[in-house]
Amino acid sequence: MNVEDWKLGREKTRSIVAASLAMVVAGCGSNLDIDATIDTPDQMETVQANSVDLTYEDFVQQYVYKEPWEGGVYIYDGDTPVANEKQLYELYQKLVSPPSLIVNTVGGSDDKWSASQAVSLTYCISNSFTASQKSAVISAMQTALEGGWETFANVNLTYDSSQDSNCTATNNNVTFDVRPVSGQSYLARAFFPSYSRSQRNILIDTSAFSTSWPLSGILGHELGHVLGFRHEHTRPEAGTCFEDNNWRALTPYDSASIMHYPQCNGSANTLAFTTRDAEGAAALYGAPGNPPPPPPPGGGNEQTATASGTVRRSRWVYYSPITVDSGTNFRVVMTGTNDADLYVRFGAQPTTTTYNCRPYLTGSNETCDLTVPAGQTQAYIGVRGYSSATSSYNLTVTWTGP
Repeated sequence: MNVEDWKLGREKTRSIVAASLAMVVAGCGSNLDIDATIDTPDQMETVQANSVDLTYEDFVQQYVYKEPWEGGVYIYDGDTPVANEKQLYELYQKLVSPPSLIVNTVGGSDDKWSASQAVSLTYCISNSFTASQKSAVISAMQTALEGGWETFANVNLTYDSSQDSNCTATNNNVTFDVRPVSGQSYLARAFFPSYSRSQRNILIDTSAFSTSWPLSGILGHELGHVLGFRHEHTRPEAGTCFEDNNWRALTPYDSASIMHYPQCNGSANTLAFTTRDAEGAAALYGAPGNPPPPPPPGGGNEQTATASGTVRRSRWVYYSPITVDSGTNFRVVMTGTNDADLYVRFGAQPTTTTYNCRPYLTGSNETCDLTVPAGQTQAYIGVRGYSSATSSYNLTVTWTGP
């Protein structure tokens, strides 16, 4: 059954549509009922009227830098990457809206690598660096990892030099690439774990090789972002350089943290690791040296489901929960036209602020590739329209279930 077969009903301002998802299990076909579409306020029109002293255009002009090459990201607060203009506008809304309670980094969940991913991250270092620059980068990465993050937590990042000749954003043989740039507004910039492969890069400006700060400290800071750590100075104790409230405290405030800008009321000017940096890393990823989690027990069935539909701007299409096994992979691939957004959440329906995965890219081609968390048995999928024109989409879902 496809969306043309859905039954339409009305309840106040909500439009509810029943639908089904074609599912193939162990060679047999069946239907999986799915839930509803719900109209929600248009994000592009709901900036708090009493807070808009700074227009979006002024915000972009005064506080944001756009990398000038194709696929370049937006840079906010020095080295914080924002993947696209949709996410930039969302950041602006959060900054001009009244403060809210502190939440986790991504949709109410920690933006971090899974236990198995955290010990198997790989990277290349581009041959586009000069020989002396590349040697310095190799050494600085090693110092920042072996003398820092890998010493503090159960993470492992492996340098794969065999990929250096093709060290680009399209190389899927590594988790991320390390490449040179020049003339940018930052010394270096990185990414967060939730970013798509094309945006998983550490870019190092030529100015980083002539600053008084050690390159190992600069890259230690950037690798902190790679592991999911935010700027420490976004916390209220800093008294300045606020970014947003999308974070969860792991330790007490640390003004000397490697993740704290010195110019933002920081108490250190060395970009060196602190005891609380170590404690926070261990709190998020566990103590170093722990073995990776065992593979999930066998017996589950590999299953696949597909669905197609259309969705208007600010309207949700919610799918009924899928029964999953914790520790297994859950993958949703969406393709389509115009701009629909894919959401996945374990345990409850996703919302615009609560989800386990929301790529939030420009266009309707998005993928969520997740490990089912411990204790979770149900996965929920939602699709929300973003563009003014109606978006069409196709979903392919693969998972292991009982």
